Amino acid sequence: MNPHPSTHLRFALLGALVAVFLAGPGCTKVGTNTAGTSGLHPWTIPGVLRMAGVAQPDNLNPLLGNQQIEVDLSMFWAGYLFNWNDRNQLVPELATEVPTLANGGISRDGLSITYHLRKGVLWQDGAPFSADDVIFTWQAINNPRNNVQTRIPYDSDYIANIEKKDEYTIVVHLKRPFAPFVNTFFTMSSTPYPILPRHLLARYPDINHVAYNQKPVGTGPFMIEEVRPGSLIRMVANPRYWRGPPHLKEFDYAIIPDETTILTQLRTHEQDMEYNAPASQAPSLAGIDGVRIYLTPFTQYREIALNLENPILKDVRVRQALAYAIDQNELIRTVSHGVDMPGDSDQPPFLWAHSNNVQRYPHDPQRAAQLLDAAGWRLGPDGYRYKNGQRLVLGMSGTTGSDETRNLEQVVQHEWRAVGVQGVIKNYASDLFFAGYNFGGIIQGGKFDTAFYSWINGIDPDDSTLFMCDQIPPNGQNAYRFCDPQLDAAERVALSHYDQATRKAAYDTIQRILSREEPLIIIWYVRRQDVVNSDLKNYRPAHAVTTFWNTWQWAM
Repeated sequence: MNPHPSTHLRFALLGALVAVFLAGPGCTKVGTNTAGTSGLHPWTIPGVLRMAGVAQPDNLNPLLGNQQIEVDLSMFWAGYLFNWNDRNQLVPELATEVPTLANGGISRDGLSITYHLRKGVLWQDGAPFSADDVIFTWQAINNPRNNVQTRIPYDSDYIANIEKKDEYTIVVHLKRPFAPFVNTFFTMSSTPYPILPRHLLARYPDINHVAYNQKPVGTGPFMIEEVRPGSLIRMVANPRYWRGPPHLKEFDYAIIPDETTILTQLRTHEQDMEYNAPASQAPSLAGIDGVRIYLTPFTQYREIALNLENPILKDVRVRQALAYAIDQNELIRTVSHGVDMPGDSDQPPFLWAHSNNVQRYPHDPQRAAQLLDAAGWRLGPDGYRYKNGQRLVLGMSGTTGSDETRNLEQVVQHEWRAVGVQGVIKNYASDLFFAGYNFGGIIQGGKFDTAFYSWINGIDPDDSTLFMCDQIPPNGQNAYRFCDPQLDAAERVALSHYDQATRKAAYDTIQRILSREEPLIIIWYVRRQDVVNSDLKNYRPAHAVTTFWNTWQWAM
């Protein structure tokens, strides 16, 4: 997950992204079978939305979680300062306006940013929301005892202090200009952090294991009523919601760890919705009666992460060979069924930060073989490669229950086998695969050779938590254990300048280094495929961070 614009150039940056999406429809709708003249479908429960997914949260607090599902579910119960809407704009939520130079929210030197908070907001237990909650959440992120995903940009490297002007006004004093700050501070950034209630959590020395994480209290349109671990999360309408009661009465998220089972329940209409449905099921989904399928370009890519702590993968020639061995177009055609888009860097092709000047890896098994030979991995009589008597064997890890992951792994395993690399598949439940470093997570703990998963960017091209040397877990999301001083220098330029042209040049450098060093292999860029009961109204998916920006407006 990752952000977009800067501070005083925010509108220029937003314009660049908006222009791309508004040049065509924001999402593509197909398979639009609708209800008859009698009204709702007979399987529709008025006011109740039933959604299914394979992802199981390891907890429901996005400060501590490492999965996209925690962010998506937080859009029902939690509150952020801003959301990102379907028109690629920041929408004030717990703040009342986006700080800019023009409205005085950003100081001329870029070091002070003022946030005006919304009055009249209540926590779901009736306590009033105020500036104290924002300041407490900032302090919780910086509490060294709390196992948060990342402390950028909340830590003392960025923020000198937060001044409370009154109960509904705070001023953030930065130590230096930080371009992505407005779009990352308690908003829809690469690591979205909602505001937490001071009155419920301030008494704990840390929040890692408090009961709140399993049944949080927020300011959002829905309250968590019931949690059955591994089975169901049920939410009901919040009568105290500041916008007024939401249109839905109930939202149920069913955790079903197999996508084939979800497909069956969509066909039988036991479920109303599967969001981000696997592209591998596109042909089957199109034939379901009474649903609408949304295809939404999204700032998300599928990748194969390479663990550079593995001695085999320390050699860049091996990493490049693995990339040349993969046929991206074939994967999109056969596994994605044409739903997703080709990609060649971590910046999406529709974002202003994308560079066309990167090293590309077209399918070239001969080139892959040459690189492996040069790295000392020679082909043996059994068709596998050996070096000093050791066979070239790499683990292939992903999440269980995902047809797309299984299909990808099998195709890539075959493609790597064709150049003499043995891939051994071992998958894990999503809550273990994505768990935090201190919770034994496979990705964060570096317990993998190659890992198949998606990364979801935010509304700013900032990717520093993924690739900078000081962001190796548990300090950040650099699961590749990749470190390059030149890349770090370019990241610092991109983070400290508000000028888009300067940032663009820095991200060009970053992408050149990444494509040359290849700590990750981009498989494709995602178009979100959401399968939705056509009786659901006002679902307007956003193109970044989460599609669920307006859950209070959804109606069934």
